[in-house]
Amino acid sequence: MRYLLILAFLLHTSATFSKTTKPDTLPAERTVVVKNLDKFDWLRLNSGEWIKGELKSLYNKEIEFKSDVLDTLFIDREDVYMFLSGRAQSVRFNDGVVLTGPVNISGGFVTVANTPNQYTYKDLVSIAPSVDSVLSGWKAKISLGANLSKGNTEQSAYSAQASVKRRTASSRFLADLSAYRTKVEDEITKNNIRATGTYDWFYNQKLYFRPIFVEYYRDPYQNIGSKYTLGAGVGYYFIDTDKTGWDLTAGPAYQRTTFDTVEEGEQEQNSSSSFYLASNFEREITSRIDFNFDFRYTLAETKAGGDTQYANAGLEIELTDDIDFDISFVWEHVSNPIADGDGIRPLNDDYKLIFALGIDF
Repeated sequence: MRYLLILAFLLHTSATFSKTTKPDTLPAERTVVVKNLDKFDWLRLNSGEWIKGELKSLYNKEIEFKSDVLDTLFIDREDVYMFLSGRAQSVRFNDGVVLTGPVNISGGFVTVANTPNQYTYKDLVSIAPSVDSVLSGWKAKISLGANLSKGNTEQSAYSAQASVKRRTASSRFLADLSAYRTKVEDEITKNNIRATGTYDWFYNQKLYFRPIFVEYYRDPYQNIGSKYTLGAGVGYYFIDTDKTGWDLTAGPAYQRTTFDTVEEGEQEQNSSSSFYLASNFEREITSRIDFNFDFRYTLAETKAGGDTQYANAGLEIELTDDIDFDISFVWEHVSNPIADGDGIRPLNDDYKLIFALGIDF
């Protein structure tokens, strides 16, 4: 009898425990309500955190997102679980299709406006705000450097660099300007200017076309009063990861050179067909240090100065969100420099080491 009572007690306890720990219905799933989609964009990270702000761009597997509290953030796209925007965005996919409208990225799929097209997150190439103002999508940076010394020798060196970029879902515009001037005692020993501009149209995530490339160069100490280069080309991304990028561009070009002075009987101007090969390598060393290496090789006729090479290796060290400390090493090579009016032939190579502070806009 005692054992029957114990067994009945255990069965009753088990039944009671079962009812309290295994309810017949699961609790309702929590619903997330996102407000002000017409004014703000929202990011949800894989960690579950939400960030409110404005998408500046999604490109090269990195998201640039501006928050009023956290300032500008650069986030790897693989760390983003969800993106919501009620504002018009320009979205490009790997098959070349560009859609414009509000964007919803969730569950591994991308939906733009009310279009029936649905792409996977892997098919996404880029996102940029739809062009609704003159300054939409533009970025700029200015770097200034100076080195002054007095005493037994008075020497001054000044450098200035500026870059302007604009990225949309299907195109990229880049413009760069660099100027360098040194003076020892009362004699100017270097004084050159280089300005370049390119426009790229992306066919897919890897392949792009460069319908126009423009360069202006001036260096009296290389006996170059002015050199204009106009070209076009095709480019391809060989490495395109979250930390590293490497692309190569090649194509035909046309050069027109005016020499500063020439020997008697020589032509002051020269026009030449040419071919150029350009490489750009970028590597994120740490979250605050970036390395970049630009190289360009241009084939040209001997009477135009021959083949030229230009290389720029630089480190960008982020001091604050808007200020960088930049270190650049520049090498310029001319295979056949043209002698000046005194018969003096410039050296083939020029080297510069530049330290500067850069400001992002």
